Formats: sequence, C-alpha cells, structure tokens
Amino acid sequence: MWKTRSKMLFTVGFGIPLLVLVQMFMYAMYKLFGWDIRLNLLWLCNHWMSRMGWMSVGHFLLLLVLLTFAGTSWLLSVRMIQTRAAVTKLRSMENHIWSATLNARYEHLRRPRFLVVEQSSPVAFTIGLWRPCIVLSTGLLHMLDTEEEKAVVYHEVHHLWHRDPLKTTLLSVFAAMMPYIPVLKHTSQQYRIVREILADNEAIERTGNAVGIGSALLKLLRACSPSTGENRTQIIQSSFADTSVNVRISRLLDPERDVKLRLPRYAILISAMVFLLLSILFVWSIG
Repeated sequence: MWKTRSKMLFTVGFGIPLLVLVQMFMYAMYKLFGWDIRLNLLWLCNHWMSRMGWMSVGHFLLLLVLLTFAGTSWLLSVRMIQTRAAVTKLRSMENHIWSATLNARYEHLRRPRFLVVEQSSPVAFTIGLWRPCIVLSTGLLHMLDTEEEKAVVYHEVHHLWHRDPLKTTLLSVFAAMMPYIPVLKHTSQQYRIVREILADNEAIERTGNAVGIGSALLKLLRACSPSTGENRTQIIQSSFADTSVNVRISRLLDPERDVKLRLPRYAILISAMVFLLLSILFVWSIG
C-alpha cells in the first residue's frame, strides 16, 4: 500500500512538471527559433492570443517560460553546490576507523557507503544526489545499542538504495518553481512522509520488530530537545528524526493503523483548472 502511494505521489510530483517543461521547451523553440510545432498547448495559447490581439500576454507567457527554465536550473545548481560543500565539510570531520568498521560490518547490504563524523551530537541522514552516502555521528553510535544501530542503518540504507535525496530534491524544486500548480507542493511534502514510513518499514522487516527503530527514534527525540541552542542545532542536523515524527510514531505504536494522507481539495481543484483551461484552448483551436 505504501509503495503504491509512493509511486503515485512521485508520478504526480515529477510527471506533471515534466509534461509542463516539455510543453514550455517546445513553445520556447517556436518563439526563439521558429519551430513549427502545432500540437503544443502553449503554441496554441500564443496563436489564440495573437488572433485576439493579446500579444502582450504572449510576451508575458514567454517570460514565464524563460524564468521557469532559468529558475529551475539555478535551484538545481544551488542544491548540487550546497550538497557538495556539505559532503566536503563532513569528510573533514570523518572518523576513518568508524567508517571502515561500519562499511565492513554492513558490507552484505549491497556495499552502502558510510561516513562517520566525529561529533558528540546525534546525527543520522543520507546525503548526496548522484553518489549518496549515509552519515552517522560518533555521538549517535555511542548512544544506540546494537539493535537500535541496525534499525537506523537499515532505515538510511533504504533511502540510499532508492536515491531518495535526489527524488525529494527534484520534487521540491519543481514545487517551488511552479506555484501555479499548488498540488505539487503538497505532493512533495507527502512524498517525504511516505518515504520515511517506507524506510521505517524496511528497518522493521529486517530487524523483525519495531522495537529497535522506535527506541532509536525516541532516543534521538530526547537528545534533540529544543531546550538549548546547542540542541536546536542537533534538530536541524538529525534528519532521521525531523520528518513526520508524529505520523511515524503512531505507525510504530500501531502498525495495523492506516495513516490517511490526503491532498487539499483546493490544491487539486486549482491544479485541475489550469490543465482544464489548456485543454479547452486546445480543443477550441483545433475545432
């Protein structure tokens, strides 16, 4: 069920922007280089507006296309630069002995890449768009027992295997650059929740129970209590415990309980109206 939800959310969050970007690319090629693409929805909009004498709107549409491409490219570039800088900084803090130990201990898990950093605060997350790795801190490893450590590792390995950092980054960038399709924002948020639940399920399946992952999550929450400035920093760093905590805890306490995730009706309505308008223009133009 959760796998199906994950696939559906990613299909919506990635498929809709991809379709829009393809249409925008074809329209930009028509406007800039004179490509004759008569089945493009944006071309039909431009053709219809030209016939109605609304050329200023056509110029605005071209500006929107160029800004969308430029903004998407810029945001993706910023994310890649930030990720590379973060990995470089983490490498400078690496405890090579601990990293080698974990890489050897969990070598059977399709050779996951562990990066253990020398830090007293608990840290657990997967980072990297193209070559993801699992980042853990020495403080976290000292805090957890063997069963809890395995649960956290299996949780993060699930993110690594499915390249979740890359997928969530793409969905968040598309949602930011296409606010006129509000369903994308909610899809991105719910996709993160579903991926965390699936990662928890991976840990439960491999350890045989929910005790390890539940205990590790509670320990991290207690360690990341926002009572001091130092602990607030820990909250930001520990992504293992900062996403959909309430939903995850309710799932761990009652695995049979179905957590309902629904997209807001207004977001679906507005998004549907955008595509409906384009469809009407398409039918009108070819009719």
